[in-house]
Amino acid sequence: MTIEMTFTEDQKALRDTVARFAKDEVTPVLDEMDEKEEFPQKTVARMKELGFFGVPIPEEYGGLGMGKVGYCIMLEELGKVDASHIAILAAHTSLGTSPLLYYGTEEQKQKYLAPAAKGERLMAFSLTEPGSGSDSGALVTEAKEEGDYYILNGSKIYVTNGKEADQIIIMASNDLSKGTHGGITAFLVEKGTKGLRVGRCEKKMGLHGTSTAELVLENCAVPKANVVGGVGKGFVVAMTALDVGRVSLGAGSLGGIQGAMNQALEYAKNRMQFDIPIVMHQAIQFKVADMAMHVLALESMVYQAAAFQDKMGYDPSKWSRSDRLKKSRDSAIIKCLASEWASKAVTDSLQIHGGIGYIRGTPIERAYRDARISEIFEGTNEIQRLIIAADMIERGWVQ
Repeated sequence: MTIEMTFTEDQKALRDTVARFAKDEVTPVLDEMDEKEEFPQKTVARMKELGFFGVPIPEEYGGLGMGKVGYCIMLEELGKVDASHIAILAAHTSLGTSPLLYYGTEEQKQKYLAPAAKGERLMAFSLTEPGSGSDSGALVTEAKEEGDYYILNGSKIYVTNGKEADQIIIMASNDLSKGTHGGITAFLVEKGTKGLRVGRCEKKMGLHGTSTAELVLENCAVPKANVVGGVGKGFVVAMTALDVGRVSLGAGSLGGIQGAMNQALEYAKNRMQFDIPIVMHQAIQFKVADMAMHVLALESMVYQAAAFQDKMGYDPSKWSRSDRLKKSRDSAIIKCLASEWASKAVTDSLQIHGGIGYIRGTPIERAYRDARISEIFEGTNEIQRLIIAADMIERGWVQ
């Protein structure tokens, strides 16, 4: 069943605020950020001041209370300009605060969620290990019970915000023999905890404004009070957060398509070949038309899914099984389609730009490098297709 979707005045105001911020404050720093491969401290500080880190979090926990719809509006607007700022926000919000919002105790929400929503503490999320990526149940970082603590040992990789984060949601195995269901627990680990250190930070093709860090855990003692969602419930906690992240990544990709489309149109209208602007050639028009069709389709899918998640509320104990399955399936569909359509849009836009699109320092060249990771992180698109197919096999097409 579809949900009627119109934006409120507050949501429209948020869109305008984010658009101005992206144009006036983010765009001017992108060349230097990309070249130096540095975390954009000044613009991140501004995002904290503007309340961006708490957009979907209820006001009672320090957020703006604008839900997933408001969150997607923000990421769509930022996606028109830069993917690094999206990745920083998403690692903090979708993956960092969502576990606390959905599964945290009231004490955890007051102590950790509220400061994060206010931008006072930056968050990260850590699931992947050298030997476990798509097969998240194969993680080997161990958590052994010892008095009032769990002692964590192991290493995690590809942690966005890993270098800068003040607190990190880390998945570790409380019992390797139990696998994903019952054997994985989510822990909130604070920066400065003895036994936690940042290892190597990766050099990447794109997303040069983000840190992608290794975390090393060596007899890292985490209080039992910092278990999120219960012992053995970490896989459910992680998958719930990823469902949120996949829809919001779809919103970022939606913005990325619009950014690529706008750049292509502007260039094609002004680039003369054979005595006419190249936008008059049918080959160029077809590429732009494809982008426009994907924008229209994604707008509907992203905001319908975000509104559905908002309608479900923040208490997983009240979710029906059919709603859970729909949430996961729709999130997978959006993440998969949006990332692939964004990659196509950026590729086609670069092609329209011709040789200049291949030159370092042009916005479309940076977008081309940034877009590729969206088909990989927060679950590869191959994994998304398995999620979709599994739901189809079990339930068929159920709205």
